[in-house]
Amino acid sequence: MKEFLNFIDRFLGNIFKKIEYSSRVNTQSLAYFRIFFGVFMLSHYIPEWHWLGDAPQAFFSPHMFTAAYLSDGFLPKPFYVGIDLLNVTFFCLLTLGVYARFSLVLLFFLNYIGYCYEFGFGKIDHEVHLYLITLLTLAFTNCGTMAAFRKDKPLGINVQRWALSLLSIYIAFGFFTAGLPKFLRWVDFDMSQIGILEWFFKGYFTYDRVYLFADYIFSVPYVLLEGLDYLAPTIELLGFFFLLGGRKSWRIYLLFLSFFHMGNMLILNIEFVLNVTCYGIFLLSPFLSHIRQYLPTGKKAKTLLLSVVGALFLFNMGRKIYYSDYVYYHGFFAERFSTENYLSVIMWLSLITIGIISFAKNLYVIREEP
Repeated sequence: MKEFLNFIDRFLGNIFKKIEYSSRVNTQSLAYFRIFFGVFMLSHYIPEWHWLGDAPQAFFSPHMFTAAYLSDGFLPKPFYVGIDLLNVTFFCLLTLGVYARFSLVLLFFLNYIGYCYEFGFGKIDHEVHLYLITLLTLAFTNCGTMAAFRKDKPLGINVQRWALSLLSIYIAFGFFTAGLPKFLRWVDFDMSQIGILEWFFKGYFTYDRVYLFADYIFSVPYVLLEGLDYLAPTIELLGFFFLLGGRKSWRIYLLFLSFFHMGNMLILNIEFVLNVTCYGIFLLSPFLSHIRQYLPTGKKAKTLLLSVVGALFLFNMGRKIYYSDYVYYHGFFAERFSTENYLSVIMWLSLITIGIISFAKNLYVIREEP
């Protein structure tokens, strides 16, 4: 019995060592990713919740395991405006590297609360969970100890490695649980039942998801769509296989997922662009560290970063004032949905291109830290 338990201990230990190795990113790369993360969110993708103050109370139907369930209804508008303003402020501090770790923890709770109320209509969307877990993961790294105006106190390197390992496990497990039920339903060798078409027709005719390549799906042979029914859930199920395969293998899997999400955007008009903030830790970070040599340094770099963050701060605050009395129509999509589609495709194309460049230059081979 003792030998068996020792075998299990060694077996699990080897698995976690492989996961830790596959998901490793050095501190310098994480610091540059922190800056990208902040600019990415502030430039366009930062969530807004002030519109919830105008939502009819009759629509309030939160799920039990959310913070909104503790309320009797949607809260007054100033509460959501306050969250929006704090979100902008702390993303600016995160980008500059001023109390970065504290900013990340606070941003996680602010965004968690905001999304709990946004999902208070009864439906929980799953495109934000990786974004939220990324905020929490970065808080347990040393991304605020370099390229920062006020450097954080360094954590032990093992803390950072375990944080990234847990994020990788979360990604792989999340896609496994999403892919398994689809695999059991879709892999049926029956072209009269095509799961992707079920989603497509519902979105196209009910939710007005008619942008980009949606119209072309009607001319695609059914045999190709049936093949996608098998390919999509299979990719989702193989996360742990790629994670245990090493650094390059794990990044190849994330590249597959990026193609997968871009396909969803082009065909189904389903946006997962916030996942860029999660996959970018592994795909973007090495590239950002690589191109740092071509960017300004020293005082010029600080001046440039301050200027960019200052402009984004004023831009976001101006938007809050401009839209303070804006009334949102309660439809399936906002008026700017088509614009969001194009921007989402551009972001996925950029991530895929940078990921391919990183493979070509072997940027995933990092300098080891003690």
